Amino acid sequence: MEIKNKVAHLKGLMEGMEFDTSSKEGKIIDAIVDILDDMADEIELMYDDIDSLYEYADELDADLGDVESELFEIDDEDDYFDECCDCDAESCEGCGLIEDDAE
Repeated sequence: MEIKNKVAHLKGLMEGMEFDTSSKEGKIIDAIVDILDDMADEIELMYDDIDSLYEYADELDADLGDVESELFEIDDEDDYFDECCDCDAESCEGCGLIEDDAE
């Protein structure tokens, strides 16, 4: 169950039980539930933003792959490294594509 649904369920329970929100304790619990509702709204917005960012990152990755293919005129990155200097992508210094961390 999503957070928003859980908070709505909690509000429904409070209404169904005819929870007394005029007592000191009732006011505090009612305020806590309102805060939970606000937090659930914010979390839902953040999830939407995260989903959008993942989609955007995927698009950028695809575009970068197209640029790399066009720039290096290769179809497969592994083939390039095999032809370049008989190295692998993680440790290639001869190609100049992978920078050495020590620099």
